[in-house]
Amino acid sequence: MKIKIITFILTLSNSCLIGQDLYRGAEVRTRADYLYGKFEVRYKPAQGDGLVSSFFTYNTDYGNTPWNEIDIELLGRYEKVVDMNVITTTSHLRQHYNTFNPNLDFHIYGFEWTPDYVAWFIDEEEVYRQVEPHVEELSYPQKIMMNIWNPTYDDWVGVWDDRILPRFSFYDYVSYAEYTPGSGDTGTDSNFTLLWRDDFDSYDSTRWEKKHNHTWGGNQAIFVKENAVFQDGYLILCLTNLSEIGYQDLTIPYALWSRQYGNTVDIRFSEELDPISSQLVSNYSITNINILEALLNEDKRTVKLILESNAIIDAASMGVFNIADDSETPNVLTWQVVSLNTSEPLGDSVYINNAGTSFENFLEDQVWGADKEYGHLGGNYMFAAESDEISNTDQDHLYRSSLNRLAGYKIRVENGFYDLTLMLSENHYFEPNTRTFDIVIEDSLWINDLDVFAAVGSYYAIDLPLNNIKVEDGILDIYFSAQNYGAGYNAAGPFINGTKLIKTASLSTKNVTPQDYSLNQPYPNPFNPSISIPVDLEKRSNVTINIYDVKGRFIEKVTSQAFDAGHYDFSWKPFNKSSGIYIIEKIIDQKKYQNKVVFLK
Repeated sequence: MKIKIITFILTLSNSCLIGQDLYRGAEVRTRADYLYGKFEVRYKPAQGDGLVSSFFTYNTDYGNTPWNEIDIELLGRYEKVVDMNVITTTSHLRQHYNTFNPNLDFHIYGFEWTPDYVAWFIDEEEVYRQVEPHVEELSYPQKIMMNIWNPTYDDWVGVWDDRILPRFSFYDYVSYAEYTPGSGDTGTDSNFTLLWRDDFDSYDSTRWEKKHNHTWGGNQAIFVKENAVFQDGYLILCLTNLSEIGYQDLTIPYALWSRQYGNTVDIRFSEELDPISSQLVSNYSITNINILEALLNEDKRTVKLILESNAIIDAASMGVFNIADDSETPNVLTWQVVSLNTSEPLGDSVYINNAGTSFENFLEDQVWGADKEYGHLGGNYMFAAESDEISNTDQDHLYRSSLNRLAGYKIRVENGFYDLTLMLSENHYFEPNTRTFDIVIEDSLWINDLDVFAAVGSYYAIDLPLNNIKVEDGILDIYFSAQNYGAGYNAAGPFINGTKLIKTASLSTKNVTPQDYSLNQPYPNPFNPSISIPVDLEKRSNVTINIYDVKGRFIEKVTSQAFDAGHYDFSWKPFNKSSGIYIIEKIIDQKKYQNKVVFLK
């Protein structure tokens, strides 16, 4: 129930709001309330921008007692993100990077709620835990709930397009284990005792309640009991229009967009497709273009056309014909003309002002989409006052603005190796361990628990270099997951101020590993607990390596002596040093080289 994303909420029952009488959703909740325990579900959410399929607990006595809520929310827009949240006086959200696409299959999700912690699990493995003081505020009984709905908040769930209706989320089972520390049979340290598991073979009206004519502010759908269906061993929650409620699909598929990349064209459809008709080359047409193959993606909504040539297509549109969906009684798209996006690539150097307008060689930020070369997933802009001076930069205007509550960022690039620099300045928090986050790039965790304030303080520009990133699918994917979310809504969660991306090698012309072509750079960077400092000598040389802090104060000498020709790896481990930026100075036969590195505890 994503009421968390506004500072106030109007909850309505048995009524409709203006503008909310367009769609019908569904919610099922327990009749009983539960205080602490292990809560688990196996489900497959609905795909599509603008909607949420959830499993959560909520204190329905809110108003008489404080707000208590624990969430697992799967947004149809995300391929690799699971929302995990505790809501008390404010949100404590983690948009958790996940290795698989949650929308494609059933997975087990759950959380343990005790007086001391809330821990979330995916496929029975703990992935995240909160132990901060707000957990103590979770002290009121809550109902177990599941719902599907389409919020009004584009910055959170993406832009809603009702051509994707109807949408369905499938729940296989829900279980509850009571918190019984020291005497249980399941969960962490066997501190929980299983009380019940419902496999949804039928509707147990003594345990569950279907909400009817129920909604709240920010929800574009009204929940109706007809859209909560128990069938074939599943609870099926339906999001529909007004006239076709319930578990049925009477709508033909629709091509939402198409886009060329090299010798391929991707076409995204409104719903899951029949694998036979969707992979017939004869069902697609582009003027003067020879299509060799049509392949249905694993999401069953995206078709990739393989072209004979990678020349940029002159046609502004393409045709699709006789495409059926995967319904038991198929609905068939007989024909449609689809606009074809054929944008020019960005080039080998991309600079982005992540919360401001374009200037010099920096591009203006934007929301990611099929017609965009770059953009953010989730988030909002915040601006420090013009009077706030940002240290360590002459580009104050760039570092004053920030993109906050960021779930991900994508940039279309040619395949190759890249150096990425994230430009950061913490302008809204003034204590350590208030806003911290992880950074995942191309499916690898690069930064764990980044605390910009702890590293350099506030109103201080820090450029975080992340080098030797390999891109093989035409899109650089960056994901951000909060460890400590911060406070409130706007200035919370992961953030960036600017982005620099520079191509350093092409996959097609240089078959190398990152360390092979970048040995002159200290690595890893950022680092903890030590950093390697490579030096290549063509002849016997005098080598001195000094360490300075960001203000130029001498810290330590790593080495100072003569070395024969060859490759050397020196190491520096900053004992008893604080997190922050350091400068490594290499002096080789009186020639000086400097590298800026980041130490993160």
